[in-house]
Amino acid sequence: MKKQLTLFAATLCLAFTSVAQFEGIIDFVKKTGSITVNYRYYIKGDNIRIEEIAEDGSIDGIELINTKQGKMYALSPDRKMYMEVPSGKPATAAKIEVDKTKVTKKINGEDCTKWVVKCPDQDRVVNYWMAKGDYNFFVPLLKTLNRKEKLASYFLQLEGTTGFFPIVGEETKTDGTVVGSLEVIAIDRKTLDASLFEIPKGYAKFERDK
Repeated sequence: MKKQLTLFAATLCLAFTSVAQFEGIIDFVKKTGSITVNYRYYIKGDNIRIEEIAEDGSIDGIELINTKQGKMYALSPDRKMYMEVPSGKPATAAKIEVDKTKVTKKINGEDCTKWVVKCPDQDRVVNYWMAKGDYNFFVPLLKTLNRKEKLASYFLQLEGTTGFFPIVGEETKTDGTVVGSLEVIAIDRKTLDASLFEIPKGYAKFERDK
């Protein structure tokens, strides 16, 4: 009986571990050429809020995303308006070569491993510094967004990414010329209020002219 209880407890613990999900805030910087943009992710279950942060710290724009429902809304804080955003078509699969190296280093407190993705046909190399943990929100987010950027589209072609999150991603040409990058600058694990993922009261729906 004691062995059965121990086995039950171990199984229950494993079950809770398998569904563990990151909740909190992730700040990162996106660089494309000479352009730098700061973003903030709020993550709670299937709900994700993405804020684009201006240089003065104000919020330029907001996206509310539910990855389970596949719904996205764009909000304008200045105009107090919102609109539903349709998901784009997935990017065409590229012929990539993947090297999950054993090179490791600690970035922002996270133990990361370097994955190198090469696509000679598109003259691209992407280096991901991957942290493994409870980041199960990331792949569903990318699938919902369906962005065409190579940092995103290549990631979706990778196998075995459940729970992984790229703390740093850098896209270069095959000659080493940097095209763009994403870098996490802060991770704050905390319980978030559900209201963050709702359209605020007083916002009007934007209607396109027919």
